[in-house]
Amino acid sequence: MKLSKNIPNSHLFNEEDLSLFEYNQIFSVCSIWMKNKMDNKIATFDLLVRDIPDKRNFLLFGGLEEIVIGLKNWNYKEYQIKSLLKAEIITEQFATYLRKFKFSGDLWAMPEGTPFFAGEPVVRISAPIVEANLITMFLMNALTSNTLFMSKAVRCVIAASPGNCNGIYGTRAHSFESSMKSARNSYLVGTKAIACPSFYNKYNLEIPSGLTIAYHAFIKSFDDEITAMRAAAEMFPNSIALMVDTYDFKQGLENAIIVANELRQKGSALKGIVIDSGDLASLAKYSRKRLDRAGLKDVTITLASNLDEYKIIKLKKEKVPADAYLVITEGITSADEPKLETVYKMAQIQDGVKKIQTAKFAPGKLSLPGVKQVFRICKRGELYKDIIGLENEKLGEPLLKKFIQKGKIVRDLPDLSQIKAYIESQIQKLPKKLLSIDKKIEYRAQVSDKLKKMVEEVKLSHQ
Repeated sequence: MKLSKNIPNSHLFNEEDLSLFEYNQIFSVCSIWMKNKMDNKIATFDLLVRDIPDKRNFLLFGGLEEIVIGLKNWNYKEYQIKSLLKAEIITEQFATYLRKFKFSGDLWAMPEGTPFFAGEPVVRISAPIVEANLITMFLMNALTSNTLFMSKAVRCVIAASPGNCNGIYGTRAHSFESSMKSARNSYLVGTKAIACPSFYNKYNLEIPSGLTIAYHAFIKSFDDEITAMRAAAEMFPNSIALMVDTYDFKQGLENAIIVANELRQKGSALKGIVIDSGDLASLAKYSRKRLDRAGLKDVTITLASNLDEYKIIKLKKEKVPADAYLVITEGITSADEPKLETVYKMAQIQDGVKKIQTAKFAPGKLSLPGVKQVFRICKRGELYKDIIGLENEKLGEPLLKKFIQKGKIVRDLPDLSQIKAYIESQIQKLPKKLLSIDKKIEYRAQVSDKLKKMVEEVKLSHQ
């Protein structure tokens, strides 16, 4: 039997797919610009999140590495161009342009992992108007996905401290790509035990040795629970954690204690137990007492079962003796706030020496004109306020840094360890009230007087 010719070789999203990952009208409008000889106009766009979700006090900017590398490698294949021509979405003139496409613009951005707030441009693109438009969907999706994952994961880390947040694991993710992105962003904010070998291989990192979990399917594959536990302990005598709630919890815990004592007699040690169901608070307290009575104070307790930052905070308030919290579904889906109002708005068009400021004035969807910068002011090492102003103003530390100039990367991209250290330092600078998990704190950047004046001038020009 033959497969239909319409079935692709792979259902995984890849770099080649990016070129056509866009609305039809973007290509068509670009064709119009070329026909009208507008393609040399330089457009400046801001990439930002219009409103911070109700259950977030700040966001962490994720996706810069993906954006920079994506723009560096952007191109169009002949078969893609032919498909656009066949659909009459583009003109022959524009097809010729696409065959030679190479991003030639400038990219300014906040360093990856920077905390940011509503309305602040996190990426600024200045490029020929056609180029700036062809990357619309790419920029919006790269920012949205990575920022969602990083901002959710850091909340789980904050909630679990000084304990450990394990994850975020890729189970039940919306796609394979989201699993990979979640693994990277979780790693960057300091979650432990990222169980994703493909992530480590992708970044040429050593797959960490350590905790191995004898999970439910493994336990059920043997005739009885203790036999399964013994088999796991024999293979991984110093790094195994045993799930104790596959059948009867108390019996499972007793079986784990037996195996732990057998390991101890051989000079090894059971790493821990995992509780994945039931009343986690009472079961963890019972387990800690029972393990301690058995002389197993070093055996750790990891809690799972659809945990998120809210449940972790509640468990900690109940003084649950957990050593680690495993976050899976709630983290990989950002279940409490699964969307961001990401927008990509034109702020200026330059035609030779002539500059036209652009803005949108629709109610609730105001966009700011001009080539802007975000300035951060700290007092005594703590965030005091942000100001959105024009790029030539001097109002504080400028957050937007130039990463691409005329199509060439001009600033080194940090490695993962550097990003991790940067994020940790940035979190330490946030006021404690913004670190609250279950309390909404309103914070919004100010707009400079010069930028306010420009807004009014642009508004008057359209009356």
